[in-house]
Amino acid sequence: MTASSGEPRGRRIVVVFGGGRADASVAGVLASLVSESPADVTGVFIEDLALFRLAELPFTTEVCRVTTMRRPLTTAELERQMRIQASRAERTVRQVAEQVGSRWSFRKHRGRLSSALAEAMDVDLLLLGAARRALATAGELSATARTVRASEAEARRPIAVIVERADVGSRAIDAALELAQRSGRGLILFLPPETSTATAEIARRLQALGPRRVSVRTVSSSDADAMLSAVRRAGPAALVVDAGEGGFEEAKIDALRRDLSCPLLVVRSAALSP
Repeated sequence: MTASSGEPRGRRIVVVFGGGRADASVAGVLASLVSESPADVTGVFIEDLALFRLAELPFTTEVCRVTTMRRPLTTAELERQMRIQASRAERTVRQVAEQVGSRWSFRKHRGRLSSALAEAMDVDLLLLGAARRALATAGELSATARTVRASEAEARRPIAVIVERADVGSRAIDAALELAQRSGRGLILFLPPETSTATAEIARRLQALGPRRVSVRTVSSSDADAMLSAVRRAGPAALVVDAGEGGFEEAKIDALRRDLSCPLLVVRSAALSP
């Protein structure tokens, strides 16, 4: 485990990396979160145990995305790739944190996401990338705060938040508003149908507080699949959700990461911002 010195300060943020291409987007969200207020940042690199079990099988191969060539995937090769990806993730956390004077630490964790979440129950914000689709290439994770604002099209992607109740003071809305302001993006609120009567009031209050582009969309059904389908169509740069009373639940988090291609910011309900 690597850590910087100093007393704890500000919010406690845990950032989960998995070595996939999504890790670069996670770095950008982290940079926005800590850009104006100090935080204690803990980076966790998950070494997927399922991948190591696959690598032990004699017929397992990996396919290059560029050349489509196949080659055997051995445990030794997977270990090497994981070390490279973990090193890049640690460098990203260090660079983002040190730019703003935040305290940081980093550790590797081999196993399931649930065991890593169990160690993060007392943090304020949990930031994760989309579920792994491929290991990142050499250039994809070297980006930090400077490269996250890469293209004009990327910059237009909004921040989305799922609002389970019509409460403008909820921590999920606060975090989404903060992220939209700091990244210069628009903000979209997704509400279930039972909150539709509060839509106009929520939009009016947020417009006065935050980004220039605020929209509120009422989803026709409270069904989780309908809500996620609406979020996917919006193509957000990040999705913010409330952890709920049960804390960071692996099943809920895994479902969101599998269905979406953007970073996920989970806000712990019981904590308050400094």
